[in-house]
This record gives sequence, C-alpha cells and structure tokens, in this order.
Amino acid sequence: MAELELAAPAATRKPKVVAGEKVIHASTVIAARKPGLDEVGFGAKCLVSASLPYRNPKPEQLINGAWLRHNGNYALWVQGGINGIPFGIYPRLFVMWLTSEALRTGSRKIHTGGTFAEFCRKLNIDRSRGKRGAGKALIEQADRFLQSRAAFVTLPAHLATGSRADFLSAKLKHTDLLSFADGYSLFFDPDEQASQQGSLFSSEITLTQNFFDEITAHCIPVDLRAVTALQRSPMDLDIYQWLAYRMFKLTKPAYPTWEQLYQQFGSNYGRLRDFRSEFIESLKRVHLVYPGLRVSEAAGGTGLVLYPSPTPVAPTSLPMSRSASEGSPQLLLAG
Repeated sequence: MAELELAAPAATRKPKVVAGEKVIHASTVIAARKPGLDEVGFGAKCLVSASLPYRNPKPEQLINGAWLRHNGNYALWVQGGINGIPFGIYPRLFVMWLTSEALRTGSRKIHTGGTFAEFCRKLNIDRSRGKRGAGKALIEQADRFLQSRAAFVTLPAHLATGSRADFLSAKLKHTDLLSFADGYSLFFDPDEQASQQGSLFSSEITLTQNFFDEITAHCIPVDLRAVTALQRSPMDLDIYQWLAYRMFKLTKPAYPTWEQLYQQFGSNYGRLRDFRSEFIESLKRVHLVYPGLRVSEAAGGTGLVLYPSPTPVAPTSLPMSRSASEGSPQLLLAG
C-alpha cells in the first residue's frame, strides 16, 4: 500500500504512522478482500459534513448553550436535552447503527434486540454495564443524542466567508430544524446474566419522519472493519466517513484549506497548528484502512488535495434492502 505523503511541521514530524495493532491488522485484512454484506454499514451525511464534539463541551465552547460547527456555507447547530450534548465516539457509532437499521428495515421504528447485540459484536464493543463499561457510556450517549435537536443552516455561497459570525448575523439563510426521535424507550436488561449473554438493552426508538428521510436519502456506505479499527478516535472516524462521502461525488481534485478543515473537525484544538498536526496523524491511520485513497498536502502547506479515489465500499458490494411500503428491493447508495 502506498504511503500517504503528508509533511507535518518540523517540530512535530513523526517518522511513522502512530497506529495500534488493531489498525495495522485491519489494513492487512481490508487490502486482501472486499467487505462482505454483513461488514457494510452506513453513516449519516448530515452529521459528518459538520461534526458533533469529541469531548464534553465546556460552557465557553457553546453559543447560548448550543454546539455550532460549520463547513463552508453549511453549519450544524445542536442543542442538548436534560443530560447534555452528545459527544465522543459512541453517538457516532449509535447513529451509524440507526442509519443501517433504518435502511435495512425501511421503517422509522427501530427495535434493538439481537440486531444491536450483533452490531456491538461486529465492532468489538464491550457491552458491560460496570461503572467504566462501554455499555454504560453507550447508553448514556444514545440517550443524549435522542433527546437533542439540531438545525442545519445553509448560507448562499457568496455570503459565506468561513467565519462563524456569518451564521449568527446573516440576513439570508436557510435553516432546517430537526429532532431525532418522536419517542423512545431505552433500558438495560434487568436480568444481569441475560445482559451478559444477549442484548445490552431492549428498546424501541421511533425516529422522526424528517430524520428518517434524511439518513435514508443521504447515507454513507462504510466498511465496518475500518470502523472497528478507528473507533478509538472520534476524529479518525469522522475523517473516514467524510472522505468516503467526498469520493462518491468527486470527479476532479478538491482543495480544502487547513482553516476550513479546522472549522469542520477542530472542535477541541485552540490553535490551528496543533489541530493540523493531529489531523495529519489521524489521516495517516485512515489511509491504512482505506485502500486506494489518494490525498496529498497542497503546495505551500495551505491545506489538502483530494484526488478522485475509489469508495471504501464499491457499489457492487452494497446490500439490498426491502422497502417497508412497497415490498420491492432497493439498492442502498450514498446520497
């Protein structure tokens, strides 16, 4: 596999990719064969174009209690429920599961049962409920996500200067308001032994019609083997999904600047140079589990160059879904 050529600043340059055994092993497996149908999942474009926080946001990082990230003329605004704003890796994995299930069933009503246990198994998520168990963190973040509401704000291209202030003061903008669920029941299996052997919890989630329509119309096919390898880092997973989406539509080189990437992905970095260094290391790990990805740093270090590349999941590898209303097979494609 060709090495990704990205030069970090001299003070932070590292000779090798900082990657754990899981990423290195996955890179070998992914390079050897295409994903099977049960190894394909789907992300939601609306939450990748601008991302959720990586860590629990501090009050000074919020605007009137809301989280705001923007990408060009597009912005994501999230207001948390009583438990706060969703953050970290688990809301991202949870949304991926919701999207995959909505596509698989064609229904707004999502039941966990064995499907959720199987999803956790595929991603090697420890579903234990102890104080530090991943299962406890997962259910807490799922609860935060389903309680939240969002707005997706789009400015006319000529009014977007790349500043957050554009979205606060613009006199002309389009806003789509979105709640994620009409209602839901989440609870741990009361039988401790059963929870160790079966589902982490039993639940029913009714997605709002708008959210269901959004994630089924604009989804990102991903290789779950890569997701498993990258799940220690929310930024790694965001970059992987972002590139997977961009490569579905990219027909000529694109040139995102470091400032644009910082506004989209740099929520936890006070300085752009610190973000740039960490982003480069994340991108190297993503490249290991994304065969055929072609990315380089732009001349002069102004940003990246994205070259048209194969998608992580070839269209011929996508599973078929049966529409709940029509009963006819549908090919699941990225929106």
